[in-house]
Amino acid sequence: MKNGQKTLIMILDILVVLSVFCAVFGMVFSKSNAVLVSSGLGAFKYYTVLSNLLCALTSLIFVVYLLISKTESLPKALYILHLAGSSVVSVTLIVVLVYLGPSLGYGPMFTGVCFWLHLLAPVLAIISQMLLKHEKSLKAVNTLWAVVPTIMYGTGYIAVNAANWTGKSNPMTDIYGFLKWGWGVGTVLLVVVCLINWLMALLFWKLGRSNTDN
Repeated sequence: MKNGQKTLIMILDILVVLSVFCAVFGMVFSKSNAVLVSSGLGAFKYYTVLSNLLCALTSLIFVVYLLISKTESLPKALYILHLAGSSVVSVTLIVVLVYLGPSLGYGPMFTGVCFWLHLLAPVLAIISQMLLKHEKSLKAVNTLWAVVPTIMYGTGYIAVNAANWTGKSNPMTDIYGFLKWGWGVGTVLLVVVCLINWLMALLFWKLGRSNTDN
């Protein structure tokens, strides 16, 4: 990794960390009743918040490694960790653009803390990931690790809604409205989200291989 590229990636990742932690801090202590905004511990029920926090954590670990490491190559585990963080916030951005925006309005999706969590931090993380290259020995199958956080959230989402099911979608637990068309459609939507997650990870992996070839 060249010094200029390393510096740019570090700057992007530092901006991700600062953006996410400031936005989450602002949401936790917010008194706003805006769409998809909850104060206190309620903020951590959202995939948006959790995915951004994971991304910020992976970016922080990545920056620390780049500061102390003297080698140009990245450990596979570190690349996959960064890949997971970038992929899950890519899911957040895509879901906002194609599902939440049309159904709830794009204005609320990009206002206040939502601007930082729905747009700025994901875009910064995506650019950072696109600049990375990985070892040629890293296989496409390794990108499946990037989907684990989304699968975990989806499993919890289904479990919580099943435990509180009253015969119809409960907006208190079905916060994204996936189950308002029934369990069949809701489950398919969650599977689609996981598929999007994996496809983004595969795309980043492919770009990382192209960077290596160059």
